[in-house]
Amino acid sequence: MQLQSHPGGVPVSANLGSIAGSRVQMRNLTKEYGVVRAVDNVSLDIEPGEFISLLGPSGSGKTTALMMLAGFERTTSGTIHIGDHDVTSVPPFARGIGMVFQSYALFPHMNVFDNIAYPLKLRRMSRADIEARVRRAMEMVKLSPEKFANRLPQQLSGGQRQRVALVRALVYEPHVLLMDEPMGALDKNLREELKLELLSLQERLRLTIVYVTHDQGEALMLSDRAAVMRDGRIEQIANPETLYRHPKTEFVANFLGEANLLQVNQTAARDFTLADGRVLQCSPDIEIDPSQQYLLLLRPEEIEVCSDPDAILGGRITNTVYLGSSIRIEVDTPVGSVTAFAKPNQSRRYERNQSVGLRFPTSDAVLVPKATAG
Repeated sequence: MQLQSHPGGVPVSANLGSIAGSRVQMRNLTKEYGVVRAVDNVSLDIEPGEFISLLGPSGSGKTTALMMLAGFERTTSGTIHIGDHDVTSVPPFARGIGMVFQSYALFPHMNVFDNIAYPLKLRRMSRADIEARVRRAMEMVKLSPEKFANRLPQQLSGGQRQRVALVRALVYEPHVLLMDEPMGALDKNLREELKLELLSLQERLRLTIVYVTHDQGEALMLSDRAAVMRDGRIEQIANPETLYRHPKTEFVANFLGEANLLQVNQTAARDFTLADGRVLQCSPDIEIDPSQQYLLLLRPEEIEVCSDPDAILGGRITNTVYLGSSIRIEVDTPVGSVTAFAKPNQSRRYERNQSVGLRFPTSDAVLVPKATAG
């Protein structure tokens, strides 16, 4: 494969369709703005072809970390490697990365063809190569060249503009694709469609993708692994199922989906009790620190709502919300308020002040360390 490169930068492939992602290594990455430390000593290894999300609330440092990886923000300290190249001080255009922004960042005075062709023209590719690559790129995301090549960005829908932004980032075959909240401006149905297309592209092209989002569902659906960030640090990094089912901190448990976190007391090495005396046995996968206080994690979908008076917990419904595929039910119990999801049933109604029972597993209980004040 013939390669082109910029001085001091990462080689860029010249054959669309043969993209293969590079390894990314961030070591002790720190970014300070005066006395504010936006990213605090973050280290992260991303494997070639891996889809990893940086997930967290506003101000967690995820976008700043991405901007340092892209080269748009200088590091205060730490190093960044893409493949075998130290790119810590390399300018963005020479890093071999593609970038997709939430705002699309298309040139309004250029038509679709010229927007996509722009990074190829910068690399002085021939007109014939540019035309062939732009055509294949547009077809790759279901944009007919005959129909869309001559349109201006303002003549496109939001989803079409995002597709153009995506293929413009891919057309010169970057080693790493960076995406900053790329679907935040799209409606729900369009987001779902584009997420499936992105997964298909990632699988076909073996892309290394670093994806910033505050949307938990997006990260769980798309990622091989997700790094949950808080206050400039990585709180936990794991595959989506592990993050959701076995969060290591109270923050991660609360941030990923809805969580019931109930106070428990340790009575034996791996036995805990709820406030009403109900005994729970901790999952063997969890390492227990005797000096630490713990909370029982129950996801709403793990709880069965029933009329059985001998259920594990009993209580009264305080609120219900119809969600279509489920009903969100809040129940006041002796151990606190508990949220459960019930399947809609024409033969059974859930109403406020109704007495119900709750069932959930009491063995293999998932416990989360209780956060300390401050």
